Amino acid sequence: MLRLDTQFEIQHLDTARMLKVISVNELIEKGTNGCAGEASFNDLLLWLTLDELLAQPTLLTLPVAGILLVDGALAIDYTGIILTAPKDKEVVQPGDVIALSPASNVVRVLYRRNANSNLLFITDRCNSLCLMCSQPPKEIDDYWHVEKNLRLIDLMDKGDEQIGISGGEPTLYADGLLALIKKASEVLPEKSLHILSNGRLLGQPGWLACLNEIEHPLLTWGIPLYADNAADHDHVVQAPGAFSETMKGLYNLARTGQNIEIRVVLSRLTSPRLPELAHFIFRNLPFVQHIAMMGIENTGLAKKNYDALWIDPLDYQDTLASACHFLDIRGLSVSVYNLPLCVLEPSLKRFYRQSISDWKNLFIDTCQSCTAKHYCAGFFKSHSLRWQSRGIRPLNLDEGIHYARSAS
Repeated sequence: MLRLDTQFEIQHLDTARMLKVISVNELIEKGTNGCAGEASFNDLLLWLTLDELLAQPTLLTLPVAGILLVDGALAIDYTGIILTAPKDKEVVQPGDVIALSPASNVVRVLYRRNANSNLLFITDRCNSLCLMCSQPPKEIDDYWHVEKNLRLIDLMDKGDEQIGISGGEPTLYADGLLALIKKASEVLPEKSLHILSNGRLLGQPGWLACLNEIEHPLLTWGIPLYADNAADHDHVVQAPGAFSETMKGLYNLARTGQNIEIRVVLSRLTSPRLPELAHFIFRNLPFVQHIAMMGIENTGLAKKNYDALWIDPLDYQDTLASACHFLDIRGLSVSVYNLPLCVLEPSLKRFYRQSISDWKNLFIDTCQSCTAKHYCAGFFKSHSLRWQSRGIRPLNLDEGIHYARSAS
């Protein structure tokens, strides 16, 4: 697990800044073209080793916002921003975009080069209150996230990767979300966008025209559907009428030709009717591109609702397998996320994905001798014994070879 923040000693910072970290070689080769969009040298923070600075003191004359000394400190006559003595040297690397505040010595990574989970977070607000929500909503005005992300897009790397957009519920800031999609389509057209939304507001007709006008080439909507009926779905999301609104949103997205992923969080409430939900999706939503069956993240509201939600994954493997094979046979793409390999029913191995974001992924002591660790999703960093399956065990050599072949 690689954290998204660490502490530095920070000098000469008098206002909040968002900066792109860049190596000397990349600065020489690309300059500001290392950023995907509009950027100046004042948006760059030069990543230096102490040896580089001692060997080339003229580096301090470069017109960048400041320097980051990763492996030491030095008394220097320099008026730019200075970051030294990182608590964890691995957290911030060249290519990252970081956020600094004069009120704190914490440096936060907003974008990480080569990460599997770069995310544009839009809002803490939400119009649902899902029982297992990992980030409980807040009723606040936080539109500033939109402005921050518009700037962040400019400083990202060019190139092929997936960028997530999430909240809260992103569609609550409809104009802001559309502005982000439009900006990404102009600045980062080669990057795919994956938007997590409950879909409840997407049934409003205005979305059709706006999405058609932007025409982002690589856009997918991840929409949760927790049951084949309104009563069960609305109970999970704690919002009467949500099932009907979500279905309208899904059909509205389909009319615009949008890519759609159905997301199902696996719990005591959702797992019993997985076969029925699979039938419902096939009959009523055959246009979706992907269905993700997802192990629960044991944090946020999930902790409060443990008794209602927790079921050992071993105890729903039959219904999960039935649903996955039903969808697969009928030509719908399906994946299994967020579960350790050792609890998986063997026939599900070809649907399995390493899915947990690198910044919140961990492996417990039991995993250290497992021969399939490199192919396993492991656990969320919030993992605890209370949420641990009785089936957790290290896989032996034959099992590890089996999963290696499946992954290749």
